[in-house]
Amino acid sequence: AAEGFPAGPARVYPEIGLTFLHNDHILSRSQEEKGSFVTILSPRARLEHKQRANTYGLDFGMDIGRYASSSTDNYVDVQLGGEADWQIDRRSSFRLNADYLRGHDPRGSTDRGKTDEPDTWDSKGINGLFTYGMPRARIRLEGEAGYVAKRYKDFSRPEKTDDNDQKGLTGRVFYRVLPKTHVFLEADYTVVDYKLATSNLDSDVFNLSVGTEWRATAKTTGRAKLGYLRKDFDSDQRDDFNGLSWQVAVQWKPLSRSTIDIATGRYTTETTGIGDYLITRDISVTGTHVFAPRLSGSMGFYLAKTDFPTANGLDNERSDDTRRFSLSVGYDFLKWASVNGGVNFTDRDSNRDADDYDQRTIFLTLKAQF
Repeated sequence: AAEGFPAGPARVYPEIGLTFLHNDHILSRSQEEKGSFVTILSPRARLEHKQRANTYGLDFGMDIGRYASSSTDNYVDVQLGGEADWQIDRRSSFRLNADYLRGHDPRGSTDRGKTDEPDTWDSKGINGLFTYGMPRARIRLEGEAGYVAKRYKDFSRPEKTDDNDQKGLTGRVFYRVLPKTHVFLEADYTVVDYKLATSNLDSDVFNLSVGTEWRATAKTTGRAKLGYLRKDFDSDQRDDFNGLSWQVAVQWKPLSRSTIDIATGRYTTETTGIGDYLITRDISVTGTHVFAPRLSGSMGFYLAKTDFPTANGLDNERSDDTRRFSLSVGYDFLKWASVNGGVNFTDRDSNRDADDYDQRTIFLTLKAQF
């Protein structure tokens, strides 16, 4: 664990990572295959101050990617964030988060067609979470509100069609049925507002869910919820969605040195060029084993089916099946330094041949945490 350094009344936790990888298909499309060696430098730092029951933190990070065979795809992503946790009294607490992201969409990761360079964007967000109820209380209440604004800078189209604001409200009621098991009811409402005046993608998204979270034993923890999701577009030219949604995340420790993480979900996401929205069903399983105090390994797979429904019938036949397999080994050669290497295989099989692709990534990451 990182120990950090004193910085007045706070502590700073610096971290730096360096990744060398080879991606044999950086464009992620069937029409053109191109491989490249990539170097990614990832400096990070966290400044944290604890004052009695309150905690304040600032986070900074960068990912600087350089492609040996395609300088067009070089990028610099930036993450800035701040958080504050206030314990108001024995029953009430409030958490406030704010962040700024500068990122990019790699070529082939969206459905905007063939592009000559990645699309870059800025995202600004703020989120507040209020909790009322003692940790061991029979009933606990949560209220959450958030706002995210995303703006594209370098964009493949003349008009920035994907600029949007998202405002959300969420309420939760938890009821303790066992000492370490709660059931809950969650209502979530999000307004998606696209900034282009001629856009017809504005929508309201409502999700009502029931679920449970548990830590039944030292071997099993998890959270699961099942809900009804409705996405209503302001325009009649778009296809509304009504149906089931779910999120499940379970961690199982069959042995003291082994961990298995299982996650599955059904959810909608915003379109990036094809369809009125994307509806995805996925599942992932990852197993990790500690062979020795400093040596560990992991293996995982991911399966997803994504459909692209649309009201006008032009794109509703698009459907993708994505499979991903990963294998890695990590070694902590010092208390503050580690190395991790492995390989990822990705295969996307679409009923449109132009959207099929296979990809293999081999990587080696050096990381130091102080």
